[in-house]
Formats: sequence, structure tokens, C-alpha cells
Amino acid sequence: MLNISKIQTLAQEYSPQELFAALVWQRRFNEFNGEEVIQDLSQNAHLWASFLFTKPIFAPDEHGLSFGGLVDTLLAMANYRPMPESSIIHFVAYPGDTLYILTENQDTIVSQLLDFGKKWRADSVDITDGNNEEYGLRLQRHLRMRLEDCLEGESLWQQRDGVVIAYWWD
Repeated sequence: MLNISKIQTLAQEYSPQELFAALVWQRRFNEFNGEEVIQDLSQNAHLWASFLFTKPIFAPDEHGLSFGGLVDTLLAMANYRPMPESSIIHFVAYPGDTLYILTENQDTIVSQLLDFGKKWRADSVDITDGNNEEYGLRLQRHLRMRLEDCLEGESLWQQRDGVVIAYWWD
């Protein structure tokens, strides 16, 4: 059951980015430490425009892996109940295992974010700029079009090129 007054308060006081940061903060599995990731992102906010923590998004997706990840997320969110630490029953936490960061396409920024992949002990770090041959030509064109001039600069007329960096933990 949704607590509407709590949701209204959260929606008025927190941005979507802060809500996703809270999901990341809660997660700890294998080599992943959500609190460490959020502290680093907070201290280096100049390096990124936004981030999303979710199941991996595969393209092309011949085997429905993206849809399977979506279903896993929906099931975990449907079944999750907060439990005290002393409880022997623990529900599956938000099942995100992939962090996507939208950032400016500048070598110095991208290299610093790639270094975080090592610090955070990510199993895989990939950069998507719309030129990945694994994606079909149509998707490449679409991604390139969306990422070119996607970030607003200091003035309304200044646009910046973006890339997406994906960090994955097994």
C-alpha cells in the first residue's frame, strides 16, 4: 500500500536523482558498496550530469534480457518489505547491479570516471557514445543523435556532447 502523504513529502523535498541515490546507497553485494559510490559521486558532482542504477539494458536484445531485468526489478519492488536486522526473513532489495552515468564527452572527465570503475571494483566498465558497432546502424544513429548536443551549458545556446558510462557488478 502506498502512503500518499509520505510520497507527496518525498516528491516535494527530493529530486529523482536523490531518490535514485538513496537506492544506490542501500545496496551492498559482492564487490559493490553503494554508500562508497554515492559519496564519490557527491564529492565529484562536476564530473556527471545524471545517473541511473538499474538492471543492465542490453541492445540488441534478442533473448529478452532487458525485459527479464525489468521483470526482476518489478518483482523485487512488489515483494520488498522493510525488516529489522534481527529478522531471519529478508526480502530481495532493489536489484540494480548496473550504474549508468551521463557525462560530458571530454577525455579528462571520462578518464576520471573510468578510474572510479577501478576504485569501485566494477566487473565491467563500458562507454557508449553512439558509435558502438554491436548496436544496429539504426540504433547507432539514434544514440548519436540523442547524445550530440544533449547537455545544456552555461547559456541556453551552449550545448555539450554527452556519453554514457556503464559500470556493472556481477
